[in-house]
Amino acid sequence: MKKSRTFNLLSKTTFIYLLFTFIAFFSSALFLTHETDEFIDYELAHRFEKSEHRLKHFIESGKSIDRLPSSLRLTLLADSTKMTNYPVYRDTLVYNTELDEMHNYRKKITVIESSGQFYRIELTKSIHDYFRLRDDILGSMIPAFILLALGVVLFNYFPSGYLFQPFNSILRLMQTYKVGERRKIGKIETSSTEFRRMQDLFHQMIDRIEDDYQNLKEYTENMAHEIQTPLTIVRNKTENLIADEAVMERQAETIKIIYEESIHLSKLGNTLNLITKIENNEFSNATRVRTKPVIEKHLAGISELVQLKSLALKTDLNEKHEFYIDPYLLDIIFKNLLRNAVIYGTNDSPIRIETTSDRLAISNYGPPLNFPAEKIFQRFRRNHQSKMSLGLGLALVQKICVLNNLRIDYKYKDEQHIFEITESH
Repeated sequence: MKKSRTFNLLSKTTFIYLLFTFIAFFSSALFLTHETDEFIDYELAHRFEKSEHRLKHFIESGKSIDRLPSSLRLTLLADSTKMTNYPVYRDTLVYNTELDEMHNYRKKITVIESSGQFYRIELTKSIHDYFRLRDDILGSMIPAFILLALGVVLFNYFPSGYLFQPFNSILRLMQTYKVGERRKIGKIETSSTEFRRMQDLFHQMIDRIEDDYQNLKEYTENMAHEIQTPLTIVRNKTENLIADEAVMERQAETIKIIYEESIHLSKLGNTLNLITKIENNEFSNATRVRTKPVIEKHLAGISELVQLKSLALKTDLNEKHEFYIDPYLLDIIFKNLLRNAVIYGTNDSPIRIETTSDRLAISNYGPPLNFPAEKIFQRFRRNHQSKMSLGLGLALVQKICVLNNLRIDYKYKDEQHIFEITESH
């Protein structure tokens, strides 16, 4: 499943704020445009009305219309039948000779009545300055929005680092916290109510986790300890029965099963207890460990078993190969992988152990798995239900690898079961 992209809260807030600001600026621009157009229409209507009154007064005073300026056109109408078609407004461009450019003008064509006569008049007013004012208002809003957006983004980038420093410090505490390290978790000084509340909740959560962990740890350790006593008694009593030839003649199979299952339960309890300790990070003495001496030590420990099963071992070990891990956990990894190879290996093909500068591989020949390969590291998963295995060894190895930044992979190739371990980067 593809992981969705994430953004920090301040970036989301900034984006929403800028989006809201853009909408507000755009709405304001529409409002100002509407208001400006209404102002222009009102102002021009007022000026046209005053010009009409002056023209009507001029005609009523008996002065000759020839004395009117050339920009004002007045025509005597024969009748008033077409008065309903007026007034008519038109915007036009007029060349300004002084500035050598085209200017915006508005023309009003209407009919006036004076002394029983009807006149068709054309009035022209300049609207160039009005349009320039409107364009300047609208034009200034875009740079204003850009400056505001730039200021918000810069504030997000620079001061936010200081304002969110306590939040990031609390997150680092959460990230580095491990069960059993309550005393190492300090408190971050902050005056922000939200951050202080989050930190208090974090410490309350730690207290609950630590208490639950201690209770579970005590219960697990007590159970693991207490169960060993009756199992030891069962084993001892079974060994006594095994020494009794008369009993063995009659109940050999039953006694053998009891003895094996008691050993099985003992190993199971110890292994589950070990897994719990590993999951709780109780092994924290990690160091750089050369693998060659460790492998050779374990090979010496299983030499008799290898000879007993008539197995062959082939090694190719790099002197410099190493892992950053607790030595005790590295012992567990090799012990389980080698034991797994010995249990499932065939005596007609060798067990191979190879290390390079950055890789460890352990392989053995054998039949393919009777379950999907991706389930090989699951707990209690055993190939062909082997009675010699608990089904926990590989699960334990994977758990150790995951908690120590190691990657373990399994593949079946050329009739070989191959386990590879590399350091994660």
